[in-house]
Amino acid sequence: MAADDGTTLMTSLNRRESLSAQIVGSLLVVLGVGFLSLMFVGKNAISMADSTAAAQQKRFAARTLEAEIARLPDEQRSSTIWDDAVTRTEARDYDWMDGNLGIWMQAYFEHSENYILDGAGAPFYASIRGERVAPASYDRRATVIAPLVAQLRANMAEASDGVDDPYEALAEVGVAAPLRFESDVAIISVVPIISETGAVPQAPGSASLHIAVRYVDADLARRIGAPIELQEAAFGPAPPARGQAGVPLTDPAGDAVAWLTWEPARPGMALLMRMLPVLLATGLASAVLLWWIVHRLLRVSGQLQVSEAQARFLAHHDSLTGLPNRALFQDRLAQAMHAMGRCGRSVALIAIDLDRFKTINDSLGHPAGDELIRQVGSRLVALVRAGDTVARFGGDEFMILLGGVSDDDALRHICTKIVEELSRPYELLGNSGSIGASVGAVRALSALDDQDGLIQRADIALYQAKAEGKGRFCLFKEDRTNPAQHRNRIEGDLRAALQTGTGLKLVYQPFWDENGRVTGAEALCRWDHPEHGALSPEIFIRVAEERGLIDQLGQWVLEEACRFAAPTSLTKISVNMSPLQLRNPGFVARVLRTLEGAGLEPTRLELELTEKAVLEQTSEIEEAVSQLRAAGISIALDDFATGNSSLQYLRDHRVDSVKIDRSFIAGLGKDEECEHLVRAIFGLARAMGITVTVEGVETELQQSLLAAMGCKKFQGFLLHRPLDPDMFAAVLHEESRASPPASS
Repeated sequence: MAADDGTTLMTSLNRRESLSAQIVGSLLVVLGVGFLSLMFVGKNAISMADSTAAAQQKRFAARTLEAEIARLPDEQRSSTIWDDAVTRTEARDYDWMDGNLGIWMQAYFEHSENYILDGAGAPFYASIRGERVAPASYDRRATVIAPLVAQLRANMAEASDGVDDPYEALAEVGVAAPLRFESDVAIISVVPIISETGAVPQAPGSASLHIAVRYVDADLARRIGAPIELQEAAFGPAPPARGQAGVPLTDPAGDAVAWLTWEPARPGMALLMRMLPVLLATGLASAVLLWWIVHRLLRVSGQLQVSEAQARFLAHHDSLTGLPNRALFQDRLAQAMHAMGRCGRSVALIAIDLDRFKTINDSLGHPAGDELIRQVGSRLVALVRAGDTVARFGGDEFMILLGGVSDDDALRHICTKIVEELSRPYELLGNSGSIGASVGAVRALSALDDQDGLIQRADIALYQAKAEGKGRFCLFKEDRTNPAQHRNRIEGDLRAALQTGTGLKLVYQPFWDENGRVTGAEALCRWDHPEHGALSPEIFIRVAEERGLIDQLGQWVLEEACRFAAPTSLTKISVNMSPLQLRNPGFVARVLRTLEGAGLEPTRLELELTEKAVLEQTSEIEEAVSQLRAAGISIALDDFATGNSSLQYLRDHRVDSVKIDRSFIAGLGKDEECEHLVRAIFGLARAMGITVTVEGVETELQQSLLAAMGCKKFQGFLLHRPLDPDMFAAVLHEESRASPPASS
């Protein structure tokens, strides 16, 4: 064996020496030829690289300037295409104009000046650098801006000529261009203030105009230059000096009113400076160069070994927690089962699913959710022994492999500690959060047990724990049915409930307007299961979808909701839809028959699309939604802006309303970024002619902030929790006695 090792060692050394000789010889030849041609080739390469980089920067800068000019009218339209904007400006409500068309735009969009002209071109509102000033301040700008105003009036007349309903066409009209004043250069944008719905009549040519002015200054230069890494970007009146690069900012006549200049990138020269030490080093001994190459090769080899080790680790571990993943867990389970057969060491599995994790993820954000997963992993590792395995199976699912668990009592003790430990509060990036855990456990009875079957039995016990109310543990029993059998029982019980009408019921979560009057409600399905009690809708609705009962269940909910709403003063009754219902060819006809049978007008029914329905945009779903809207039924998009909502869907299908998820409302009054986001959603909805319902309104501060943003439809615990039909009918009766019913 020693001789073989010596032979191998000599062979390895010989190979290294041969490789070194080849490297040295090749280097001498390459360096000799390369040094002679370096000056010629290098000069051309440096020039080409610098020219290419400069041309690319110019293209990026020109496109960014165009985007800045085009963005200005889009920012204005968030508040100018709005019924309230027409009525408030006509009423000369200067405080409202400050908060929506003047000072607010300067604070939010960084406009420098804002003016409003009446139909005759006379200014009646002006704000400069965040302060309201006399309308006459516009006079110093009027002469320069006048051609843009005239062009906009002409474009508006052309867009509305011969059109019965000009409001949609006028919403796209706007004029924006850079202009030079006496001492300033600015980007000017002029757009009309028009009704978003056409409900506010405006005679042709009478619309007020909103003028936004953004100075071409150092701040704008930094905003343009930073994303594309322009060095020392600045605006000036003259073209770039020698050694600089620049693009012109031109007015409508094509004349340059300013130049954006910067120090161009010179990657070729930078490359030369980097190569200079190497070129100088070539004059030294070739032995020094050879040593550097060998040293570099050894370093790269070491890095490759580290990378290979990291790749092996990542292939068997979860990247977020560092815990073993499913593949490594199954490998260790196989080893544990083998050890059980060899020495009789017992094996137990514990499956863990976090309760209310989605609530934390939605309310505090994904970084907090990731931190929660890491802390859960750390707590689980601290609960078990060094020889046990804690693995993350994905999402909020964990699995523990235990050895030496003597009996079920010991397993119960461990499960109890897990439920208690994971239920303690968590500190999550400056916020406090609490969750629960559902736990299922099983002990292997024999070393011959199938590994996948053992994991499945742990999952069965976990499923049972969740069905019994979550926040608890359950041990697998041999007489317990598998998940398919459990779902079969739920399916059978659900069929019986639908046939007999027992157990299932609806509760109603009211909507209210800005005056506190109930105008509508969302119908929510509940099921008091004869064995499991109040069964989570997440469980029985999933079973209904899997087993073909969703059409029958959805029809029952629709009929009950329509029958309840028909004799009431409710403006809207909202019912949730499953995408499976929408794909049914007879769904639309069935909805219309239900409305007719209940005596409920189609305009009083609102059907809520789930995120899944939006993401699965099949031709059947698109056609069904189109037919429902044509019949007068409203379509709402639930949980808007949570990351899965589709703006493409809103644009293509024009849903009637969106519901802002409660996770955004929870941050109002606490998180300025959250407040800006909600305000932006209202602006987007106004621009698209979509109404907004806000979920999760629980405090008067939230309601006050939302009302200031223009919200007219609220839902949440501040007014009412979900009510059963009798209680809700009593609420409506009391309202009808106290005041006239809310009109639609």
